[in-house]
This record gives sequence, C-alpha cells and structure tokens, in this order.
Amino acid sequence: MYDAYLFDLYGTLLDIHTEEQDISTWRSFCSFMKEYGIKYHAFIARMLFNRRCRALARTESVYQYPEHDILPAFEYLIRRKKRDKDDAFIWRCAEAFRRLSVRRIGLYKNSIRTLDALRAAGKKVILLSNAQLVYTKQEIGQFHLEEHFDDIFISSVEGCMKPDPAFFMTPVRKYDLDVSRCLMIGNDERSDVAGAKRIGMDCAFVRTGNEDRPLPDCKYVYPDGDVIHVLETLEM
Repeated sequence: MYDAYLFDLYGTLLDIHTEEQDISTWRSFCSFMKEYGIKYHAFIARMLFNRRCRALARTESVYQYPEHDILPAFEYLIRRKKRDKDDAFIWRCAEAFRRLSVRRIGLYKNSIRTLDALRAAGKKVILLSNAQLVYTKQEIGQFHLEEHFDDIFISSVEGCMKPDPAFFMTPVRKYDLDVSRCLMIGNDERSDVAGAKRIGMDCAFVRTGNEDRPLPDCKYVYPDGDVIHVLETLEM
C-alpha cells in the first residue's frame, strides 16, 4: 500500500524532555563558557540569546512556516565576548547547551524494530523532523539512528518546518515519490497530521502524550503510543 514511510522524531520515536529556559540550564551553560573565558550572568545570557532568537524569527522567508537556524544566536552570544572563537567552537557550545538542557531522553519501545522491519520489507524510511541540526545531530548519533533511515531531513537545514507543504515535499521531490503512497507517522496533530493532509498524504497519529486531548481525525490512530502498529500497513 505504501512505498515510503516518513517519521517524526521527538515524541514519536524518541522520548525527550528539555528545559531550555530554566535558569539552572543557563547557569550550567555559563559555567561551561566561563572555562573558555566567556563570562556571563545566567539571566543576562538567557535574555540576550532569546532576543537574538526573536530577531532571527522575524527574518523574511519565502515559506509559510519558516525555520531559522539557531546557531547565529549562539554565535552572537559568544563573539560578544570572544571575537576570535571559530565556527567549530560555536557548534560545540550549542551542543553543550543542548546536553545541559536535557532532563530525559530515550527511545520509545519498538522504535528501532519498526524502522528496521519496514526497510527489510523494501520500504523507503525517512526522518522528517522539526528540529535544529546542532541539537538533533548529536542525538541521532547517540542512538545510532542514522543507520535505520534511508535519508534524514531536518527543518533548520531546509529552512521550513511542518506543517509547511514545502517541507513535506522535499523528500517527495528528491525521491520522486507518489504522495498517495507515502505515510507520515507522528505525534502532533498540527504539524504531522494537518501538514500531511494538506498535501494529500496519509498520516498515522501516535499518541505518546496529552492523553486528555481528543484524538485527531486521520487514517490511522495508535492511542497506546506504540509505533509497531505501523507494520500492520504492510499487510494491506
């Protein structure tokens, strides 16, 4: 029935909770930067960073739902104090910030099993994630997820995010896929379900949280949050 399966990452395959605005995260990050001669009060660092992020969000874009790379905000923060710090150092700082913000992370059960079974069945398996590359790349590596996908698409790289039709169409065009033979699997009604519907793509909703909210109207709904049910589509 389907030739390609497009998966969301966070809240679908990978369980994660972060506290990017928590002042304890910023205190830890400022301690990290201080080791390299970059001194900030946590409240000031957070304020400057958020201000720059808001400015980036106001940048003009051709997309309906633009996604801007967050690295320039880290660059601004760091080079205010140390102009000689190179891009590799800025990347490492952004990675460190992400690690310090994570309070919980781990794969949901059957995530890898599902991906591998689909690929073994000859299906194209693609990651389509609203995410920042500098954050997500290390987490993909941490769980060796790149080994289980045919391709990976990250919103900060493409410049747009779900539910933008342009983001969904990026892998479709790259691999000359038939939208009617693609299935989007995700846990977000607005980004995954509504976005897929806008381009005529079927969607499977995986409820891994917000159990009090009504289930969305889409092709498949998995209330128990287990992506293994996606394999049932192989028999259709």
